[in-house]
Order: sequence, then C-alpha cells, then structure tokens
Amino acid sequence: MEDMHIHLKKGVNDINIMREYAEKCIELEMKKVVFLDHGNRESKKHTPVLNTKEVIDKYFENIEIIKREYPNLEIKTGLESDFSYDKEFSKKEIDIINNYNFDVVIGSVHGMGKAEYKDYLKANKDMILNYPFDVIGHLKLRKEYEEYKKEIEEIVKLASERNVRFDLNTSDRSRWNIQQLEFMLGLFEKYKAEYSLGSDAHCIEEIGYGIKEMYIKIDKIKSNAERDIEYTIVSRGTEKYGSKGYMGISKVIDGNRLFLLSKHYDKYIDTYKDSFKIPKKFDVENIAFSRFELMSALTIRKIENMIKDNILIIGLGSLGFTCLFYLLKLGFKNIKILTRNVKEFQMEAIKLLEERFNVKLELTNEFEKYDTYIDATGNSEVIKNVFENANNGSNIILLGTPRDKEYFINPLDINRKSLAVFGGHELNGHTNEEREEILFELLNENDKEEFSKFINIYKSNKNVVEKILNKKENIIEVIKYDI
Repeated sequence: MEDMHIHLKKGVNDINIMREYAEKCIELEMKKVVFLDHGNRESKKHTPVLNTKEVIDKYFENIEIIKREYPNLEIKTGLESDFSYDKEFSKKEIDIINNYNFDVVIGSVHGMGKAEYKDYLKANKDMILNYPFDVIGHLKLRKEYEEYKKEIEEIVKLASERNVRFDLNTSDRSRWNIQQLEFMLGLFEKYKAEYSLGSDAHCIEEIGYGIKEMYIKIDKIKSNAERDIEYTIVSRGTEKYGSKGYMGISKVIDGNRLFLLSKHYDKYIDTYKDSFKIPKKFDVENIAFSRFELMSALTIRKIENMIKDNILIIGLGSLGFTCLFYLLKLGFKNIKILTRNVKEFQMEAIKLLEERFNVKLELTNEFEKYDTYIDATGNSEVIKNVFENANNGSNIILLGTPRDKEYFINPLDINRKSLAVFGGHELNGHTNEEREEILFELLNENDKEEFSKFINIYKSNKNVVEKILNKKENIIEVIKYDI
C-alpha cells in the first residue's frame, strides 16, 4: 500500500499533526507515502502553503524528525505545484522547485473545470514541456475523453519520454471508471509510463481514500487482460476428438503475453494452470511454431543419443512438420516422410526446409527398413503398422495421441524385435519448469526465422473454426480474435 498524495495543510509546520498523519498511515498499513502541500496558488480563492522560505525550511526540518521517529514508514517530502501561463507566477513556482530538494514534485493544472477539454489537455501538455516536476497530478478523463484519445496518448508519450509519472488520483474528484482506467493502463503499458496512487487527502480522515479499491480495479483489469485470449492455435487433428486444443495466446500486459491451455473458441481463461509468461518481443508466429516444436523437443531431447539417422516421420501436420524442423536443427539429415494426400502447402513447406538446411527430403509409403520411427498422427492403424514392420532394434516414438479406437499390439513384437518405445505426450512425464525452459530455448533459437511462411492467422468470424477443421490450408493455423 502506498499513498503518494497526502496534503498536510496546517500540519506543514505542526510536528504533532505530522505524527498523527504518520500514525494513521501505519494504521492503514501504508508502506510508502508522500507528505506535501501546495506552493503558490494560481486561483486567488485558494490559500498558498509552501511558498515562503521560513515555512519550507520548517517543513523540511519536521519531516526529517518524523522520518527518524517512524523508520518503518517511507516518507517522501513533496510539493504540489500549480501550472500557470502567467510568466511571473511560473517563475516564482519554478524557483521554489529548483531551490529546494523535494523528493517529489507534483505538477497540477487547477482552475480549468469549466474550460474546453481540449484546452485542459493542452495545459497539461504545456506543463510537461515547461515545468521541472516528477508527477503529473490528477489528470482527469472527462465524459468526452473518447473524442480526445489521440491528445491523451500524446500526453502519456511525452510524459514517459521526460520521466514524468502519473498520479492515479483516487479522490471523488477523479471518479475513475473501469473503461477509463483500462484505457490509461493500456497507454502506460504502451509507452512504459510510470504511475502511482494518491488519495489527494486534504485531512487525516481522507488518507488512503479509495486506494484499496483502485488496487482491486487495476488487478482486475490486468488479470482480465492477461487472460483475454487474443490468438488461439487450432489443431484439426485433435480438436475433432474434443481435445483442449493447442493453447491460447493472451493480449500483451506488462510487457508479456500469457500462454494458456484453452479451447479454440475460448476468449477468456480463468486459470493460470500450465501457463507461461512470454515477453512481447516474441511474435505470435514464433510462439505458435515453437509451441508445436516443444511437443517433439521434450521427448527427443531425452533420447537424442539413441536416435539413429535413418528416420521415418509419419504425418506432416503441425506436429509432424515441427518435429521434422527440430530434427533438422539437431543435424539429422537422413529423414523420410510418410503421409497421405500431400497438399501443395505441405510441399512448399518441405521445399523451404530443404533450402534452409541444405538437405533432400523424400516422401515414401513404405514402413520398412528404418531405425527410428516417429508417429505424429495418433492413428491407431498407422501405429499398428509401425510395430508390425519395424526393423529389429528400432526406436519408436509416439508423439501422436491415439483416440480413434482401441487395438492390440502384440508385446512379442516388442520383445522379439528388441524395440524401444517412447511415449511423447507433452503434458505428462515433464515438469512445468522443464517445459518452460525448453520453450524459451526454442523461442530464442527461432527468433529470426520467417515462420509466417508456415502459419496463417485468420480473423475470427463465425465460420473460421469450421473452415479450419474441415479444410486444412496451412501447416499451423491461428485465429486472431477481433477484440
């Protein structure tokens, strides 16, 4: 908890009032506060406080005493400075700012409640350009703020460039709703702008007013944003069996995307289970591609030294193709592919890999004479054929998940042929830490690859999922929700 905007008023020069304020802050479990008051006031109906040397010196003296008496409460010495277009007024105020070592100076535009909103925003922008301050005080979003989003964004961008943070004011004077707050937090994220919370208390009873509620609002907005799915990866092969699919990719919040288990039609996820935070520097194509590659990498890494370079990959969907890519990265070259009804986009993808890794990849319909079999179909008849036709001493890696029907594999085939069989389910047999470590290795390795050649991102509409599930047109298919 922090309250970075607490007015002392008469307490500026009364150390006993300061003590009462400090006690109240501790009662409210505050860890960090800014005690301050106004300097010169532009409005004649408001009384200046911190505007003479005598008062300011005493103020600093008392603050130092209070800091020593309350070591567990971080107290900052502040000033709230009025912005004015009057040059004489501005000079007096800027002189005070420059001549005293305030920890925090809040610059505020006052007295423009009835002015046009565009003029109020311009004044805030001019203040950033002309005043030496740390925080822009209680920037208000009026009802018509949506008409001025561009101007507000310019203010946030300029403030960030000048290391000026924003005072998210929790007083009744500000009245933030969720939509306004979400808009501002989005701009803060976009421009790496800092902000702090302040009650704008003008008496001891107002200290901390609205702070907890504002924390709750911010947490809710951030949590929802992390869990709002912006992209979802679709698997034609498993989705028809009711599988969860291949995860959703959240909106960017606090510089990261959240990678979550989800169904292809989910736009919101209410759990962080089996999720990873991925920095926004990694584009969606890389994330989607590396996500499929992870399925193969988890298993292959453990048995890499057992894999013989005479490999048959069965299936050339998303899983089979990314497995092929991963093996080529490891240096394996003697690889054949068994797949039915090869489509043009698959042939184009194979050609790109041949050029990338300087290899010749062959298609085949034969199961015999391979030392390593990798099934990426999950088709039970295909797997049955693998066991029946495998060479003696072969390795069999089952990346696909059989769901179509039950069948019997004769264990004598495994015994008499000395077969080594490895299950490759990505969620079982691996720790979350292990999965995250390998995923980030893949993301960094793949950062410079042109994965858009293998991936299509569809704009969401009522027919797009049906289209993908019924007619595969790309190696990896991703939906972007228009949210």
